[in-house]
Amino acid sequence: MNRASRGDTPEAVPDSPRPGEGQPAKGHSLQQRIKNFGFRFSKFSIVGAANAVVDFAVLNLLLWLYPTDSTTNVVLYNLIALVAANLNSYLGNAFWTFREHAEPSGRQRTLFALQALLNIGVSSGLFWMCIHLLSWYTTLPPFVGENISKTISVITASVMSFFIMRYLVFSRKRRFGGRL
Repeated sequence: MNRASRGDTPEAVPDSPRPGEGQPAKGHSLQQRIKNFGFRFSKFSIVGAANAVVDFAVLNLLLWLYPTDSTTNVVLYNLIALVAANLNSYLGNAFWTFREHAEPSGRQRTLFALQALLNIGVSSGLFWMCIHLLSWYTTLPPFVGENISKTISVITASVMSFFIMRYLVFSRKRRFGGRL
């Protein structure tokens, strides 16, 4: 017997909203809404962990293959790593985390691309700022400072991305008067 037939997943609860569909129908408890949100966030976190592996692996591979003292080059390496991680993110989130709401539409792809650009901008800005602060105010080796900076920027940008994807990109509700 699989999990869905036993009723172990939020999707199997009778008359429950599909996770990610705005407000649940009347009569759903706060506990059920929290459970649905937790289930969705757990899936997002697993995809996010895979994204972090891709992100850190690409960054560190570039740092290893092309060592540099230039902050500009390190930020460029970070940008390449972020693009690879965002491609992985689209696949994982569209086909697993938010699959009930993913549709092969230009709207979702465009919104995801805009979210990815915002993610890359926020992450790169934080990464650059943290690298400078750590290099000015600590005696950490550059490799350690770069990885600490990466961790801070990844966590911050990931939390932001979850809410954008959950409530805008993969939501069936249209926001801003139906324009999004």
